[in-house]
Amino acid sequence: MLFGLLVQPAAAENPTAADLLKHISGAWRAEEDRTPRTSDLDMKVFGAGASNVRNVNVTIDASGRGKMSVSTAVVGRDGRRYAPSVVEAQFTVADPVSSSFGRLSPTITVAEAEERYLDGGHERWPIEGARVSITVIDPAAGEIEFRWDTKDGHGSFGTSLKRRRQS
Repeated sequence: MLFGLLVQPAAAENPTAADLLKHISGAWRAEEDRTPRTSDLDMKVFGAGASNVRNVNVTIDASGRGKMSVSTAVVGRDGRRYAPSVVEAQFTVADPVSSSFGRLSPTITVAEAEERYLDGGHERWPIEGARVSITVIDPAAGEIEFRWDTKDGHGSFGTSLKRRRQS
């Protein structure tokens, strides 16, 4: 009984966001995502061995407020960072929680999102119409599925997040 970990048996068919937040509040991180850049243009601009690098961090507090931070850059073989940027979004986790095939997905509303470039003129752009989704397969597993979608699809991705250890 998957939901027995989450709620009392009588309420197992209708878990709430409060029930789910007991298991997903805290700090989460994805493994660093590296994608090699191998075109002729990439070789000329960034050098051999350059990669797109993405790091994702998410925090969710017990009240349901969440924050996502996605940092990206092109990193050369020598470690030099090109075009570093960060996307940050504030969101809330709320009811209803949908349950399908053993997966729990709360309703998530993105309050605001912004992309900032960290070099050059430090430009900032609001991101309108973005969506976040979180899916929990096993509340006790210490892993959640996270999805970020933009209105035009640019920068959208999905990843697994693991609970960060407190130091």
